[in-house]
Amino acid sequence: MRHIQALAGVLQRTRVGEIRLEERMSGHTTMGVGGPCRALVRPPDLASLERLIQVLGDLKVKYVPVGGGSNLLVSDEGFEGVIIATDALQEWEELEDYILRVGAGVATARIVKWASGRNMTGAEGLAGIPGTIGGACVMNAGGRGGSIEDCLLRVDIVTAPPAVHTVNVQSEALNLAYRSSSLPAGSVIGRVELRFEEADQPGAVSQMVKELLDYRAATQPAGVLSVGSVFKNPEGDSAGRLIDECGLKGLREGEAVVSEGHANYVVNTGGATAAQIRTLIGRVRDSVEALTGVRLELEVVTLGYPGDPPPAMAWVPSLSRAGGGVR
Repeated sequence: MRHIQALAGVLQRTRVGEIRLEERMSGHTTMGVGGPCRALVRPPDLASLERLIQVLGDLKVKYVPVGGGSNLLVSDEGFEGVIIATDALQEWEELEDYILRVGAGVATARIVKWASGRNMTGAEGLAGIPGTIGGACVMNAGGRGGSIEDCLLRVDIVTAPPAVHTVNVQSEALNLAYRSSSLPAGSVIGRVELRFEEADQPGAVSQMVKELLDYRAATQPAGVLSVGSVFKNPEGDSAGRLIDECGLKGLREGEAVVSEGHANYVVNTGGATAAQIRTLIGRVRDSVEALTGVRLELEVVTLGYPGDPPPAMAWVPSLSRAGGGVR
């Protein structure tokens, strides 16, 4: 605890925003599980975000940026590092030429509602997708109606240590692909610019959004604790179809269950542990591979599980820089 208090003291002096020590991640993920991190910090603006990343780099403390926690599974043991929660980055500026500049913590649902209310097309692919716009850029989030790359213009990124500064990056340089981008490890999106186009027919965008939301409501479980789709779709196929074909709907590990409504969803029925969820995901993956020969790739990001690689956006001090610092 002395080491944690020492870290908190440095962060407070640096003025990096709200600081919560030993914060349990179960309150910051849509799956509702996860142990404590060393500290969760909520920088309110880009300047605070820069200062935070610089001080964590100087102290050699590993960190992971987190948006809405809608695609994150944290272990019961938690994370021995700092969570940079970007949800406090709520800048909102409407510019000319149908451009919207927003903080990375703005909810995707707010942007979809704003665009559809003005009959501006480009964000329909985010209809019904939870989380924040920063996280959507990292994962190139989307659905049947398209993806974030359809309207993403540029992002402001705070770079990882040791050379911490804010850079403006055009969307083309992010190499957005299916549920992926080429953002460097440890960099954090602080601000996003989106460009829209006015639809030809009045009410066309709101109608399309309604149809997409109706489809999601009919095909995916709602009002449950989950991370959405657990696995990426294999090229030319559907992870949900493969899991269903293998007869795995309803498969259970403790209070974690493969959804009967959508096979690519794992649901926390109320008392599941992160360990149960991770075990169930492994059982599903192994069964599908054994029965079909297809090795499903995780879409959900895991954190704090021994043996799992660190998230792509995590910053971990190299061995050569591991000495000293606040522990």
